[in-house]
Amino acid sequence: MSSRRSVRHMRIHYGTNRKGCELIAWIGLLAPLFAVGSDSFPAKELIRISSRHQMPMSPKEARLVLAHTGTWQGLGNFSSLYPAIYSPASLLEEKPDGSIVILRGTEQQTVKKTWDERPLWLLFSDVVVEPKPGGYVTDFRRLSAFVCAVQCAAREDPGSAKAIWNRMSEALKETDDFSDGEPNEPASIELQNPRLLLARCIFDHYSKQILKEPSDWPGIYGRMKSLFRDFRQLKTLERLAVRDGLAAAIKAKPSTPDSTEALLVEWSRDPGSSWDIFEQQGPNKNNAPARRIILRGLDAVPDLIPLLTDCRITAHGYPAVMNSPSGIRLLGELADSLLAEITGTNATSLEGRPDGKAYRQWLERCRRVGEEKALAEGIFERRGEKITHVRRGPAEILAQKYPEILSGLCEEFSSKASPDAEAFYLAEAITRAKLPIETRVQVLAGFAQRGPLAHQRQILQELAKIDAAKCAEILLPILQKLPEDSEGPYWTCPEANLAHVVKRLEIDDVWREFLRAAKRSQVGLRLEMMTSMSYGYPYTGPGNRSRRLAFLATFLDDVTLRKMPHDCEQSKFKGPCAAFTFPRITVRDFVVLQIASILGLPDRPNELWTPSQWTELLRKVRSRLADETLPNLEKVK
Repeated sequence: MSSRRSVRHMRIHYGTNRKGCELIAWIGLLAPLFAVGSDSFPAKELIRISSRHQMPMSPKEARLVLAHTGTWQGLGNFSSLYPAIYSPASLLEEKPDGSIVILRGTEQQTVKKTWDERPLWLLFSDVVVEPKPGGYVTDFRRLSAFVCAVQCAAREDPGSAKAIWNRMSEALKETDDFSDGEPNEPASIELQNPRLLLARCIFDHYSKQILKEPSDWPGIYGRMKSLFRDFRQLKTLERLAVRDGLAAAIKAKPSTPDSTEALLVEWSRDPGSSWDIFEQQGPNKNNAPARRIILRGLDAVPDLIPLLTDCRITAHGYPAVMNSPSGIRLLGELADSLLAEITGTNATSLEGRPDGKAYRQWLERCRRVGEEKALAEGIFERRGEKITHVRRGPAEILAQKYPEILSGLCEEFSSKASPDAEAFYLAEAITRAKLPIETRVQVLAGFAQRGPLAHQRQILQELAKIDAAKCAEILLPILQKLPEDSEGPYWTCPEANLAHVVKRLEIDDVWREFLRAAKRSQVGLRLEMMTSMSYGYPYTGPGNRSRRLAFLATFLDDVTLRKMPHDCEQSKFKGPCAAFTFPRITVRDFVVLQIASILGLPDRPNELWTPSQWTELLRKVRSRLADETLPNLEKVK
């Protein structure tokens, strides 16, 4: 009998005693708080449920630890020493590369070294830790902690199970939600029924398996049905939609090879695909089926529209955002995404469902005026007369099917784009266009010599991919005239972002001119021009190591001090600018930090470092640089 029903029954029995009724009512209201105590942890039943429904369990020899969550607790405005957050987990393996494999809740994870270089795991303890700079805190307010308690009980460690349960219960009294749960989810209600809570955790594990193991979908479907039979209360609309979508995917007949539907299904079942559909490097190569569909343009639209209502499950998930929970995309949602990409149409209804009517209207217009004109009309998003955004899908389709139109679109962008509109998608499409290489270079070169510096930088970054010499020819005069300071915030300013173009070029003259520009710039801009030198961005690559080191090394005697203003948000230092976690830092110290990162030195400076620590790191850096063969970027021709 629940506490609420018990109170109602006792009110009837003691109806004539008003004070007694009031007392009993208060006891009923407080009952959920006491229900999360150690006595309400039904270990035997939870172990039975976990075994029957194949919940992942840690081996007996696995060590119970506190594992780094990859998150930190903020302290102050600038501290790079935020306390790292750890939570209970089972340590399965320590790898030679320093990473560890853990079982956190129901999920096996590989945890790698983070920027803060904190230990990846600590000895397990349920002691409350007070946060302090450079320290750590523990988070037991997690569904994974609850599962860990069950796992401890199953491996005959009741002491640890009780400790985790008690810490979790106390933490949830202070903040009534799970830190790894869904938004707006009152944990106190969930904890009143630990059996159902565990079943929910097991269902969530099955859902994650859908995203990781499409080959095991029939087995996952069977396990879900068994879980629903034992726990009818699990049957929410959302969970039933997952089960039914899984059944639909399993039972569907094979599609015609190379059809739009077959390509969509192939893409939908690839766990390695991502949403940067047109990027073809690394894991994004798994998006090839989606790219093929989009580049069919008009021909794919009549095939995709009927699929908008297809409820088959996919291996594509989406995370929780704001107050919206995480979930799994259905095949119809993927069809909607590709239709929106092709047509440049935002066709979602007010109810959040795909609106096939809008796509059919686009299709009718496309057939009436022609595909080329319809795509050209949809390539730009506008606010009034100003272009605010380039739609990637139409740009890529035009580049493959109607590439001769691109030059005119570049001129239109240059004349009508707002300063904060990005030229990347249009310039990138030109690099892949079905045009002779000479024509592509000519179009991009003309495009790169118009408009504000921000646009020029974006276009030059693409031109560097196909003609480094032409890119350098245009870039050098820009660098020679670069101002000493930016007009806007440093972290987004185009002057500093020219570093991304420079890093693509293996041309010393360009590097020398960029170096001269950095030396004459104000200290805030100077640091920003250096900040990307220690990173190998995916779109610029890890190359030019010797030039990056040589560029930075020329500033090892620059003791100019950069002080962050008191009110950063009202200055050019707003946002995550270079070394924003350091209230005070010299150019030399910042350069030492950058070079140490490139060289792989283990030192991780922070704002509390003493002058002697900086001096020692400088000594190490100079010693290591002596073994490097670096170009002389200060040499005058």
